[in-house]
Amino acid sequence: MSKEATRRWVWRCVRGLAWFVLAVILLIVCVREYVDWSGRRRWAAVQAAYAREGESLDFRSIMPDPVPDNRNFCAIPALKDLPLWKQSDEPGTPLALKIARINAAALPDGIRGKAAQALLDGTFSHPVVGKVTEFNADDFTPPPRLATGALLGQPVDMAAWAAWLRKDGTVPMPAPSGNPARDIVVALAKNDPLIKDLATGLNRPESQWTPPWKTRVLPEPYSVNFLPYQFAIKKLQYMLCLRATAAAHAGDTATADQSVLIALRLNQAEMEDPFLIGSLISCANSSTISNTVWELCDAKSGTDADFQRMQEQLERLDYQKSFLFSVRSEVTVGVDLLGYLNKYGLLSDFLGGIDSFQNSSAGEKTYPTMVRVVPDGWYEANTATIAQWYLDYYIKPLRDGGFKAMLPRQQQLWTVLANKHSRPIYDQLDDLFALMAMPEVRGVAFRVIYTQSQINEAIAACALERYRIEHGAYPASLQAANHPGEKILPLDVISGKPMGYRRTPNGRYLLWCVALNNQDHGGTRVLDPANPATTKFADPSYTGDWVWDFPPKH
Repeated sequence: MSKEATRRWVWRCVRGLAWFVLAVILLIVCVREYVDWSGRRRWAAVQAAYAREGESLDFRSIMPDPVPDNRNFCAIPALKDLPLWKQSDEPGTPLALKIARINAAALPDGIRGKAAQALLDGTFSHPVVGKVTEFNADDFTPPPRLATGALLGQPVDMAAWAAWLRKDGTVPMPAPSGNPARDIVVALAKNDPLIKDLATGLNRPESQWTPPWKTRVLPEPYSVNFLPYQFAIKKLQYMLCLRATAAAHAGDTATADQSVLIALRLNQAEMEDPFLIGSLISCANSSTISNTVWELCDAKSGTDADFQRMQEQLERLDYQKSFLFSVRSEVTVGVDLLGYLNKYGLLSDFLGGIDSFQNSSAGEKTYPTMVRVVPDGWYEANTATIAQWYLDYYIKPLRDGGFKAMLPRQQQLWTVLANKHSRPIYDQLDDLFALMAMPEVRGVAFRVIYTQSQINEAIAACALERYRIEHGAYPASLQAANHPGEKILPLDVISGKPMGYRRTPNGRYLLWCVALNNQDHGGTRVLDPANPATTKFADPSYTGDWVWDFPPKH
C-alpha cells in the first residue's frame, strides 16, 4: 500500500471514529435531555397532585406551632433544649450535664468488659446474628424482660430483676428484705432528685421538645438530623417503668402513679418528633408503658383518681395522627435529601469527586463545575416516585379513613413492590429510592397500628379499674365502663367495632383487639411455641388476637 493510500485509509478511520464519538456524545446528550425532561415532568405532576390534595412539601409548614414554656412539660429546666445536645459537646457544658444526669439514672444494660468495648468499637453483635468479637459469657448478661404483662399475660418477675441488679452491681441494692419489689424501689431512690424535678412539670398540659421544630435551626440536609438525646430519654423511660412496676408490686401506689405519668409525658413529646425513627422509638416506649399499666391493673395499684389521670394521658397518645404527621414529614425529608444529592452529587463528578468539596472563607461549601454523572431528571423522577407512593399508600388513606383505610393499601403496595422488583434493573432506576424505603415504612405502619391497639386496651383497662373501684366488680359489658362527661372508650383500631370483652371466672376480665388479618378469634393469644417472648404480634402472619388478660392465680 502506497503512502497516499495509507494516508487516506488512516484519515477515513479517524473520520469514522470521530463520527462514532460524535454520535455517542449526541446519544448521551439526547438520553440525558430526555431523562431530565421526563423527570421534571413527573416531579411537576406530583407537586401538582400534592397541591390539589392540600398537602405541603415544605417541612416548616407542617410542623406544629411552638408551645409556650409555661404550658410545656419539656420546657422545665431538667429537659429544656435537650435536642441541641451533641455527643461532641464538652462534658461540662449545661446540656452535657443534663444528659449526664439523665444517663446516670438509666438502668445498666448488662454489657461489660470486652463486650462493652466491642459495643463502643462497633464490633459487637447480638448472639442470634453472631459475634465478631469473642468475649466471656459473663460480659453480656441481658436484664430480665420488663414488658411481659400485656404481651404475655404474665407479671414481671421482680425476684429475677432484683437478683440481676445485685449481680450487675451498677445500681447499689439494699440487703435482701424478702420483698424484691421493695428492694428495687429502695435502690432506685437514688434517682428521686431527678424524678422530683421532672414531676414539677406534670401540671403543664403540653409536651413538646424545645426548641420546637418550627423554629429550630436545621442541618443540610436535615435528614441527617441525628438526635442522640432520644436514646437517653428512652433509657430514662425504661427506668421509670421498672420503678412503677416495682412500686405497684410493693404497694406504693403514689410512686407507681408518678412514674407512669412522667413516662407518658416524655412519650407524648417523642410522638411530636417528625421522623419515622421517632415513631419507632415512641412505639417501643408505648409498648413498655402499656405493659407497665397492665402491672398496675394486675396489682390493683391506684385510686380512681390515679387511673383517671393515666387514662387521660393515654388518650393523648394518638398514633393515627402521629403517624400521619411522621409520614408527611418523611416526604419532605425524602424531597430534601434527593434535592441535596442532586445539588451536590450522589456519585462523584468526573474529576475531583465529592472529596473536592471545600469550605470557602465564608464558611460555605464550594463545588466543582464539572458535568454531572447523574442527570438531574433521575433525582426528580425518584423524588416523584417516593412522594407519589407516600401520598397514595399512606397520606390519603390515613387522612381520609384512618388506619382502617390504610391497612388494605399495604397489600396493594406490597404487590406493586413485588412487580417492580421482578422487572429488569434498568426499569427500576426511577423507583430506586422508593423501592429501598417503602418496605421499611410498611413495617413501621404495622408496628404503629399494633401499638395503638395496645394503648387502646390500656385506656379501657384504666376505665375498667375505675369501674371496679366504684362498684366492687368489673362490668358485664365494656360499654358500661364509659364515664359520663368523658371520652368514649376507643374502638378496635382495625375492625372499627368495640373491643372484645368478657369477664373471666377468676374475677377479672379478658380484653382483645383483632390483629392485622382482621379475624376475630374470641380473645385467643397465639404465641411462638419455641420462644413466646419473641412472638411477632405486629406481623401480618400473626394468627391470633391482641389480648389483654390476667393470670389465673388472680
